[in-house]
Amino acid sequence: MTNNATNVTQDFIFGTMATDALRLAVLQQEGQGVHHGHRILPHDPEPGQAVELSVSVGTEVSADEVLAFYTLDGSEPTPSSASIVLHPAEVVWDTLLWGYRHAWRGILPAQPQGTHVRYRIVARGRNGGAVWADPDSASGVPATFAYHVDRERVPRWLREAVIYHIFVDRFYPGAGRDWLQAGTLNDFWGGTLRGIMEQLPYLEGLGVTCLWLSPVFPSPSHHGYDATDYLHVEPRLGSDDDLRELFAAAHKRGMLVLLDYVANHVSNEHPNFIRAITSEDAAEREWFTFERWPTEYRSFFGVKTLPQVNNEHAAARRYMIDCAKYWLEQGADGFRLDYANGPSHDFWTQFRAETRAVNPESFTVGEIVETAELQRSYQGRLDGVLDFLLLQHLRAFFAFDTITTSAFDSFLRRHLAYFPTDFVLPSFLDNHDMNRFLWVVQGDVRRLKLAALCQFTLPHAPIIYYGTEVGLSQQHDLAYPDGTRRMEESRTLMPWGDAQDRDVLRFYTKLIALRVQQPQLWSGERQTKALADEGLYVVAVGQAEQALVAINRSQAVQHVPLLEGYQLALSTAADVAVNGDTLVLPPLSGALFMRTHDEYA
Repeated sequence: MTNNATNVTQDFIFGTMATDALRLAVLQQEGQGVHHGHRILPHDPEPGQAVELSVSVGTEVSADEVLAFYTLDGSEPTPSSASIVLHPAEVVWDTLLWGYRHAWRGILPAQPQGTHVRYRIVARGRNGGAVWADPDSASGVPATFAYHVDRERVPRWLREAVIYHIFVDRFYPGAGRDWLQAGTLNDFWGGTLRGIMEQLPYLEGLGVTCLWLSPVFPSPSHHGYDATDYLHVEPRLGSDDDLRELFAAAHKRGMLVLLDYVANHVSNEHPNFIRAITSEDAAEREWFTFERWPTEYRSFFGVKTLPQVNNEHAAARRYMIDCAKYWLEQGADGFRLDYANGPSHDFWTQFRAETRAVNPESFTVGEIVETAELQRSYQGRLDGVLDFLLLQHLRAFFAFDTITTSAFDSFLRRHLAYFPTDFVLPSFLDNHDMNRFLWVVQGDVRRLKLAALCQFTLPHAPIIYYGTEVGLSQQHDLAYPDGTRRMEESRTLMPWGDAQDRDVLRFYTKLIALRVQQPQLWSGERQTKALADEGLYVVAVGQAEQALVAINRSQAVQHVPLLEGYQLALSTAADVAVNGDTLVLPPLSGALFMRTHDEYA
């Protein structure tokens, strides 16, 4: 499928640090005050390990002592709690703020298995003033930091997974029904859970091993990220029994199921919010943060229909965690967590510990569009985060041509080295909040295949956004002339039958089979063998270089000398050729080679 794009916009990745101005503001705020940023070593403490805390005292703070108050029983840490003294370390010059910051460090004592450690950090000066680390920007309430002491590890199945992201309302109606005659992409089009069940043979044939469902809970919107109830299924999509049946049917075919879960905010039609704004005496009022009751309250990026949940409130936290545990008991295998940097690390520490107690193999992956440092700080609180940083570089290199081969290679090597091994970064080329990849490249499937080839030979679990594997694009750019961005443009109907691009589907099916059957394609050491900023990129993967990935992003033919002992396993174009000991790559093409002593699909 091609598009008729006359205006394809560059990516705008939604988040609190989406622009240079926002990033500078964050750096300035952190540099001026007392900043901890969850910096602990080790990142994920085990039983018997002491934990080092690192704190930066900024240019605007005079500190003579820094203390950490902590609890081990789940209670809120206060100045009367147990404490440790942090000690001054190095002084650091901050050019942005044109002043000095001072590092302080301290050691929290080792704890036994299962301990939930909660702590707050304060700096005090001679004038008697106290400045707490990382207070809430609006209320000034001190941050509560936390970690759980355990030996939990990322489930092995996740490392080996191929994840398929389904926008339920747009996937398949099922039961012999047609799509609804909706007027716009903001309307309901009639996709159902039964429709997904009917297409499980298709998904199994494609080779995916895990399904990620967009929100399935009752909601007034087509997307479902504004739930009114977390214990039932949206009737438009099916019944509670339909969801349980989908869990069981997927499991029989060897597929796991992730639910999209929003703990940060709810719909303004949620009964608890309605009670909160109806009566000043309602207990639910404390579930939300009111600047001026009942009309001014904290919401998701200021959207009044999405009031933000105060997950520091015990009852609100209990509700959100218990509802998640309920769906694990019904057969769900884990959660994709929407806007996971909204709730605190302390919340996710408890969430992961309690959901793991229900299902030790359950999985939590967060949508956290932030710095790599902040993403890494979720180790031990979550199993991983969606890899938005890789997404931006994959699209910059393969779609927009805005970075060189050497810059892309340098990013990959550093990115993979930065994160701990027990932390998963599922990769993706597009999703429901951005222009589809094929829209950006104006229907050029050569670029899609190249990007997919790179994605599927990287270490972390790949995600396919529904329809990408059959050439699905969109009809209009997300950006409109009036300045709005309409994410629903990337949520078009899944094509079936003759409407699918069968060539792209065959390529994806083969690529997935190779990844599933040949783990050495992605699990071993990576070595860059050749690169040229004109677009040639060759990487050896695995022990003894068992696989060779060759990519030509340029508009010229590239010739690559081949070592003996390799056999072509997959190419992105029919005219990729091997002439003797030389690989000939046409423009915008790539190839995957395996050593001949290896079996391949």
